[in-house]
Amino acid sequence: PQPGKLRNRHHRLPQLSRLSTTSKPIQSPPPPPPKLINNNNNINIHTSTTLSMAGFGGSGGGSKKKKASSKLVKLKAKSQWDRYNDLKKCAQITVGVRITDTEEWMEVGRVRSENDESTEVAIARQRALIAEHSKRLFPVQIPANAVLEWGYVADDEGDDKTWTVLDKSKGDDAPKGIEKKIGFEGISDKASGFYCYYHEGRIVEKEEEGTGGMGT
Repeated sequence: PQPGKLRNRHHRLPQLSRLSTTSKPIQSPPPPPPKLINNNNNINIHTSTTLSMAGFGGSGGGSKKKKASSKLVKLKAKSQWDRYNDLKKCAQITVGVRITDTEEWMEVGRVRSENDESTEVAIARQRALIAEHSKRLFPVQIPANAVLEWGYVADDEGDDKTWTVLDKSKGDDAPKGIEKKIGFEGISDKASGFYCYYHEGRIVEKEEEGTGGMGT
């Protein structure tokens, strides 16, 4: 080869080098977009969540709502005491409790019913109030976990009281609104102030002039 041509070839090499260093770098392709969660999966998740919440007001709680609506109305002590006093012309029936499998009855108070027609219903429907007050009156005799029976004295005239055990189911089929036709008054408990009568700021006997109070 001719020397002149060789010089020209070597002269072009630096130019190629400069081209290679100044050219733009090759970029790698962008990563694929993240996969979206399939809509079917979302539907399945929401469906399972709804079903698990059915017992707490979800779409599947129809049967529970029906069961809850059939429950008896919870009675308030003050309201039933007021109704007891409103039925002052009706007979007062002594009521009490005893611990299951024992013989000792503990007197708790009295009930009244309109026209004296619903004594057992009056006790059965107000048995929660009677049991609650019995534990105020007899905190030592009645443990917190005691299983109780309810009873009443049909004839309170003699010295010997004959107790009749209550059948709790007597209140299950009571007519609607029966709570307005019955009442309960517990024995006064000065420690708590429940079923106590007050006159001029002091507790008095029921026969004295006074107003009732349900304690603090």
